[in-house]
Amino acid sequence: MKEGNQIWGPYLALLKRDENLVKLHYKVSGHRVSPYLELQADDLYRNGSGRMEFSQLDVNPYIRFFSIFDPLLTPDNLGYDEFNQALSDVLLHYLADLDVKLGMCKWDFYIEFLVRDMERGTYGGLEELVFFTGEERRIVAGWLLCFYQTGDGIESILGVVKALLPACEVFIREGEEIVFHMREPQGEAAGKRLLFLIRLFLPLSFDYTVHWMETYGVIGYDRTMQQEGFLLA
Repeated sequence: MKEGNQIWGPYLALLKRDENLVKLHYKVSGHRVSPYLELQADDLYRNGSGRMEFSQLDVNPYIRFFSIFDPLLTPDNLGYDEFNQALSDVLLHYLADLDVKLGMCKWDFYIEFLVRDMERGTYGGLEELVFFTGEERRIVAGWLLCFYQTGDGIESILGVVKALLPACEVFIREGEEIVFHMREPQGEAAGKRLLFLIRLFLPLSFDYTVHWMETYGVIGYDRTMQQEGFLLA
């Protein structure tokens, strides 16, 4: 079954976008629906608009959840429709969250723990952390876990900078200094993001320099040894 046709698909999509899950509303119709689809929607992720919306997604309980919803699925009008819909929404949110967690491996749990520690200020830099989205924090946590496993802070910071700061080139000069060349005008957000990563990954024994727009020529990196736009030193 495709991700888009399962209750955890839109649930996980909202989590990745750091959006409030109250936007997601599940409902269970009282009539029998298609036996092949878990979610009944013509255009699940857009609902005819340019944005991703999940208002009132019709769920087919007959595929996986019949034993749970059987007491609610009755042809008789008992006057509890509003209550049943609210209860169905709560149950399906819980089931979608359970689906997402059951699909997690040990690595995913480690990432969640590290993100939680970052947000609690364990690593400091809370002022810089606000410039990272939830998905970016998970990327940082993934490289931090790699750092813990390998002990190689240099390779870890090279990887995380490449992933999160595509405008930044990193050069290692004589094995003792790292040069961060930000090929963009200096800005608060990019500067604080880079500073957070430097504090998190760079060994204390390493000196570093940050250049914005223009940088020094770095011996061993031919593309920096050009007179146009660089100061040779």
